[in-house]
Amino acid sequence: MKCLVITTLPEADNKTNTIINSLQAKVNVTEILNTNNYKIGNCTGCTNCWFKTPGICAVKDDWEVVFKKILKSDCVIFITEAHLGFISHKMKNIVDRLLPLITPYTTLYKGEARHISRYGKCWKIGLIYSGNGNNHFLNEWMERFTLNMFCKSLGAYNIDEIEKLYHEISNI
Repeated sequence: MKCLVITTLPEADNKTNTIINSLQAKVNVTEILNTNNYKIGNCTGCTNCWFKTPGICAVKDDWEVVFKKILKSDCVIFITEAHLGFISHKMKNIVDRLLPLITPYTTLYKGEARHISRYGKCWKIGLIYSGNGNNHFLNEWMERFTLNMFCKSLGAYNIDEIEKLYHEISNI
């Protein structure tokens, strides 16, 4: 299983480096992407990635490089700071830009209408956060977000509790 780690935390942060080293020791991490090294604009909500250029975002920036790495991965671990109980604006921007993973077409799934996966792949997605995240809310959000994207949630974990994430990954 190929695991991609995407972080919005500063590279010089000791806790982040410890987490990344720990992930690399316990999981088949293929690459670490620090988004501070990329220019990633906001999703404009134009839906071109659905209709005009299916699977390709209309915003021209470094996102295409990141997106291609996501497509080649089986597992994506997001590492970010939490503010006011939720993920940072930087990570929310990355999540919003994942829209090309799905199509505008829907199907019934578990009794609810869900968008159809564009690539027929089910990514495993986990979240590690530092700061004052609301763990219950973040786990619920991860479940809903990954359900909408036809992915599997590995859960949301405070940066001090990532041993639980390793357990989730080992159960895949």
